[in-house]
Amino acid sequence: MDSPITLQVYLLLLIIPVLLLLFLNKQRKEAEKQSPKPKLPPGPRKLPLIGNLHQLGNLPHHSLWHLSQQYGPLMYLQLGQAPTIVVSSSEIAREVMRTHDLASCNRPSLFSSTKLSYGCSDVAFISYGDQWRELRKICMVELFGTKNNSYLHSLREEEVARMISSISCSSSDHPIDLSDMLLSMANNIVCRAALGKSYQGGGKYEWSKLHLMLTEVQAMLGSFFMADYIPCLAWIDILTGARARLNKNFSDLDVFYQQVINDHLHQSMHSHGQDEDIVHTLLRLKKETGHLTDENIKGILMNIFVAGSDTSSASVEWAMTELMRNQQAMKKAQDEVRKVIGRKSEG
Repeated sequence: MDSPITLQVYLLLLIIPVLLLLFLNKQRKEAEKQSPKPKLPPGPRKLPLIGNLHQLGNLPHHSLWHLSQQYGPLMYLQLGQAPTIVVSSSEIAREVMRTHDLASCNRPSLFSSTKLSYGCSDVAFISYGDQWRELRKICMVELFGTKNNSYLHSLREEEVARMISSISCSSSDHPIDLSDMLLSMANNIVCRAALGKSYQGGGKYEWSKLHLMLTEVQAMLGSFFMADYIPCLAWIDILTGARARLNKNFSDLDVFYQQVINDHLHQSMHSHGQDEDIVHTLLRLKKETGHLTDENIKGILMNIFVAGSDTSSASVEWAMTELMRNQQAMKKAQDEVRKVIGRKSEG
């Protein structure tokens, strides 16, 4: 039988959390009285701590669409401790992006994107400001400007011609995995433009390893981390292994980026202008201006790989799917392609 002292300890342990919750609730109400509550768009009722996270479901875009049918095209959700505005109409999206662009120009600093972008040292996740303007200018003028158009255009033509040749040589008895071919083509273009070579030929960082790392980046950027929504429960990410998985992916990429930088530093830096790949250009600008760091270079490479590979191949794949569903549009596209080929052969 428990002694009176033990029972008192049990009662104390039960009372302390209750008193703490009452105190925090009182503090919250006092804070709300002192600061006027902002006018928020309509939205579903939220639960304590998790907010509306439980309403996202396995397909969040479907869940958000169903909620917007009830609460309108401008909706407020509380995802854990992250206040979120959901826009589901083109008119309001135009208002947000054009009229109130300064209020919505920053991406949220999520745990995975902050890690993979070297603390937001890239151009996609860095906060809006002078440094963002400098990085954007470098990308627009030096990396993707008019002086590199002919160089990048020739790369695209060569890789597209290589893919078409591969399709032409394939046996008609076997189906063609167009998704794999498109992804391979997009990554070849990105690798040649950014690094000066294709990684399909083998070596320490052969294509399969690079492809797995980039696939893992996409998975990590879209993964759920408790630290983003309920910071006090961030330790759960350690238990689930999500943080270890992210750290491994970051470490693998960092080794790859550093090897690429070291290889370029050991190469001759005499080729400038159209023959420069992106890493050469960034290293030259780092030396000439002093505005770039290795973290900036690695972050920009991450942006280029993520934005230039899966997104490009997926867009072409969806376009091909829509053409197959619309035979009239398919015939029109075929006629245009044949006319272009005919002009080139005549020339």
